[in-house]
Amino acid sequence: MDHTGRSNPRSPLFAAKNSSISARTPRERRTGPGTLLVGTALCVRQLLPSLLTLDPAPSLLGCLLPKPAILPLPVLGGFDQLEAMAQRPEVQQVLVSLPAVMDDQLRTIAATLDRLGVTWRYLPPLADQLAGHSTPRNPKRRTGGVDPTQLIDRQPRPLDEPAIRAGVTGKTVLITGAGGSIGSELAHVVARFNPSRLVLVERSENSLFEIDRQIARRYPGLVRETVLHDVTQAERTLDLVERIAPAVIFHAAAHKHVPMMENHPAEAVENNFYGTRSIADAANQAGCERFVMISTDKAVNPSSVMGASKRLAELYIRHLDQGSDTTFCMVRFGNVLGSACSLIPIWTDQLGRGGPITVTHREMTRYFMTIPEAAGLVLQAGAYAEGGEVFLLDMGKPIRILDMADRFLRLQGFAPDVDVKIEITGPRPGEKLFEELAYTGEDMLPTPHESIRIWRAAQPEPAQIQQIISTFDRLRDKSSDGSRRWRDTNSEAIVTALRSLLPEMVKAASAAG
Repeated sequence: MDHTGRSNPRSPLFAAKNSSISARTPRERRTGPGTLLVGTALCVRQLLPSLLTLDPAPSLLGCLLPKPAILPLPVLGGFDQLEAMAQRPEVQQVLVSLPAVMDDQLRTIAATLDRLGVTWRYLPPLADQLAGHSTPRNPKRRTGGVDPTQLIDRQPRPLDEPAIRAGVTGKTVLITGAGGSIGSELAHVVARFNPSRLVLVERSENSLFEIDRQIARRYPGLVRETVLHDVTQAERTLDLVERIAPAVIFHAAAHKHVPMMENHPAEAVENNFYGTRSIADAANQAGCERFVMISTDKAVNPSSVMGASKRLAELYIRHLDQGSDTTFCMVRFGNVLGSACSLIPIWTDQLGRGGPITVTHREMTRYFMTIPEAAGLVLQAGAYAEGGEVFLLDMGKPIRILDMADRFLRLQGFAPDVDVKIEITGPRPGEKLFEELAYTGEDMLPTPHESIRIWRAAQPEPAQIQQIISTFDRLRDKSSDGSRRWRDTNSEAIVTALRSLLPEMVKAASAAG
């Protein structure tokens, strides 16, 4: 390698770069994520002992160095190989460790990894920590991501892969909201099980482009189709489903942000209820085999507009399953760590700006799960569905957000309220201090997978569903011109209707407030 960082093809030190990236290091503990190291030889040597004591220890695939060196793991090239190596399927995360004098290279590496959408984290060298160069208030330093599993201290249980294969392998699978956090992870998991065709439906152009690019890169032989479409458009949705004739639909499209939906109740009901009704009706009419809706713990005794709109969708799906040839079910779970605009990216951004990081209430708790675990269990639950089930994912014990913030900072190497302050901002509109996963009276039944349970409750009465539909149809279509939906309906009327049709929302709201 010359002084620019380009590898010398004659150098035996870089022979590994043309071989499999999965070469093993001397130790055989290989239970963690596939990890690529980027740094100086000294920084990498300092990191190795600590990394190999972690539980689970990362699977160290190799490293990229600015100049040749002999290390106890494969040296895969110079920094000019970063883009190619970081996009290899085996690489699940990149750990970067460079001294303060190499900030220019760090900024270039950070920009490349951010552009590629690769999970990465900066680990300051020991000398920099002692010299005070690694604090978040140093504008030249930026903080990479935290492994979500480190915050919730639990590992996913293995999937029942034969059951999943029976449900998706060799079949046409359609995913709505395919560009979102859960939808995109579902796309990756489904692709791994070799469907005959994968159809990605998303209304955000950029999100659709990105998930299609990722699937094309990782699964180049997979037949796929992208559809830029809003599922609330019922007629076009029916045309789409009839044309594609999917065997399985995973419905992940939804508005999910609680405080924002408090100010936009028409959008919440339009997307979460009418979008669900549109795609579910299409699946029913087109004769799809299976329909799996992604729900949320916020639909249980909802105190928010978002939760109430998802509860309406749950009721409609359970109603539609009665008498249908399509198997309808839903999967209910709590928060996912690492999704767009969730805790980890928000805290990471706040920390990169020098802090403080924010928590809304000292006693607020939430159920948490990682995105990959949630997506895998959604597929698993869908494979078990017989019709009308509300599948509940095992979220473990609720976690206090303040404790998670404390752990987040310590994992980054900062002392909470010493190096970085944790600021309590107060609950936002629609938030509860704690979430529930099931209604009183819902009986829990086991499934073949220990992380999935079924909550059974009485089927909704047809009269209740008709009242929901007629009430919101009237509010939605006050204007005869369909393009002006909700235009003449104020937000207060929508919230009043939600509380009238969902008495449990009244109780939860008064309890929360």
